[in-house]
Amino acid sequence: MNLTKEQQAVIDANSRKILVKAGAGTGKTEVLIRRIVRLIEEDPSLSITQMAIITFTNKATEELQARLKNRLYAKWSSCSSESERKRFRYELELLNSSQISTIHKFCKNILNEAGPYYLDDVLFNPNFHIKNDSHKQAITEVIEVWIQEKRANNEPVEHLNIMPVHKLKDILSTSYELLRTKGLDIETVLTRTKRYSSLEERTTRRLKIELVELLKRIHEHNYLLKYNSLDVDDLLEYCYKILKNDYGLLRKIQQKYRYIFIDEFQDTSLYQAEMVKLICDGSDDAPALFLVGDLKQSIYEFRGADIDSYSKIEEWIAKDGMVLTLSTNWRSNPSLVMFVNTVFDRIKKKESSNYTFYQEPLKPKEEEAHISFSEISEWILCNPTESQEKKVAEWLKKKLSNDDPSRYCLLFRKNFEIKAFEKEFTKQKIPFKVIGSGDFYNCREIIDALKLLQYLYMPTMSKYAFEALGTIFINYDHNKLDELYKNIKPLIPKFTPAQILDYIYKFTLAHKAYPKQAYANLVKLKQLARDLGFNEHITLGQFIQWLSAMIQAKKDEPQADVLDADSDDRYVTMMTIHKAKGLEFPIVILPNLDQSISQRALNPEILYHRHQMTLEFCYEKYYSTGTKIVSKNYEEAVNLNQYSIYSEELRVLYVALTRAKEKLVLVGSANCPKSKICYQNWLKID
Repeated sequence: MNLTKEQQAVIDANSRKILVKAGAGTGKTEVLIRRIVRLIEEDPSLSITQMAIITFTNKATEELQARLKNRLYAKWSSCSSESERKRFRYELELLNSSQISTIHKFCKNILNEAGPYYLDDVLFNPNFHIKNDSHKQAITEVIEVWIQEKRANNEPVEHLNIMPVHKLKDILSTSYELLRTKGLDIETVLTRTKRYSSLEERTTRRLKIELVELLKRIHEHNYLLKYNSLDVDDLLEYCYKILKNDYGLLRKIQQKYRYIFIDEFQDTSLYQAEMVKLICDGSDDAPALFLVGDLKQSIYEFRGADIDSYSKIEEWIAKDGMVLTLSTNWRSNPSLVMFVNTVFDRIKKKESSNYTFYQEPLKPKEEEAHISFSEISEWILCNPTESQEKKVAEWLKKKLSNDDPSRYCLLFRKNFEIKAFEKEFTKQKIPFKVIGSGDFYNCREIIDALKLLQYLYMPTMSKYAFEALGTIFINYDHNKLDELYKNIKPLIPKFTPAQILDYIYKFTLAHKAYPKQAYANLVKLKQLARDLGFNEHITLGQFIQWLSAMIQAKKDEPQADVLDADSDDRYVTMMTIHKAKGLEFPIVILPNLDQSISQRALNPEILYHRHQMTLEFCYEKYYSTGTKIVSKNYEEAVNLNQYSIYSEELRVLYVALTRAKEKLVLVGSANCPKSKICYQNWLKID
């Protein structure tokens, strides 16, 4: 790879604080790796173990480690002196034990260094395991006690006049996850929400007070339940709070690392940003900081990504560090790069009050005398009577008569959109693979596994016996069900849930009987059962409760990845846009561009008012369709929220468009209203 001047400038920069604003396809990972090797090469006292290299996902960690290994190997093999060869050989051996990980693993390592630790709102022991659903248990237990107390004191429960208990649990779960994910100070938000409730009408005031009371109890009870565990959000929060409180530990971490590298920093959270400022505070032996990010690709607000935190870090670095840019796109056809620039220049010129986009145009890798958008983009527009999945399948089938299926990828905004295309592609016999679909707990084989386990655990329940017969495992074979129960009955008290699942799979010849994707999902379920058993020693009954809760909550979990050996890896890929981050494909197909932005996202039941720092709600009466109870400042909070939602949707669209190397196939409606806010109208170039 021949480096450009801007790439070489990033590799050679010597400031102790550097932010690289790297656009899509600009070679940021290669530049990051070359900078690391350059630093090791120029400083004989520096080792890879004195660097903390932080990535966004485990997959990105593996890729970066592999590429860094190749670069170090190339350096070792090309060294002229024996001492240099020995040194780089040593660095290669140290690579596997170096700090290259996600931010969560980095924080866990720091917490382990801290050892057992206690603050008013932090309780940590290195022996704690990661648990993701303690707040759900807290919600269930708190609501039970709370309702009993209200009834014992003859106090009315305003929420139960509007909704059943299970709906109240959903609202509390959404509220609590919202506060935790964004890294908000829960006590502050609840205090302000209660204070502002005095401005509400009688009913909404009571609802707000109940909401605050319940969330406060849940937060306190959740803390008590985690006496031997912590969740993913705790890792960042605890790490930041302990480092802020314990100067000795902070100094220890500062002295341990000479350099900190963080990739995909646009997806940083509030706690991560504050932690970076603590560790890299500019003191003499604090580590040098190197961040890579692109605001245009910040698409994880639902996981706590905070654009304001990124912007503040950029300002902080600009004061006494360097802000550099990588803008030349090496991935895509120059005409495609110009198409993307034109789309977002047009959007920016409209200056809508509904959204904003941080447009920083990409540069094509080479100048083209002839720019033709028709060669790199194609529209498939459907009439109301036509299905997009059928029209795309027919278009694709013609292309595949003389083209490789692996060159094509369909990218979707939401997981649920994939199902219709899976069904149509199967019907049309088009080879395909779905990557990371998040509906694992909605798959028939997982639901059927639950039904069969329920029967084996409680065989006298006629309902469970009937449901077990209809599963893919039994297929209405009474003798098969009887024989399975007879064989496994004496083993149930001795076996773990994972062993019971394994026995079922072998008895029913699952590896032969079911499609590859279904069997891969079942294997993943067994692994999840094994992980739960390892961490918490759960019984079959507890595993059934856990799996039932995951299915009922429609927990977002990707299906197992599976390669179709018969297709020789020649298949069309389907995945969500979020899963495609960091990937590239020759031809990208974007269906359902005419769909409106989700009303549930734009008008949620409960949301955070970012200016007032309060919770606001819009409850629809469960027993009376169309009747809503709305808090006083809900509409104002919605307007602020919608601005954020629309702006992130633009960034999601940007990520989707910049995955393509050669061509974009855009799929929408022939009758899409021009006033509609949707991807199709954003993409239309007059």
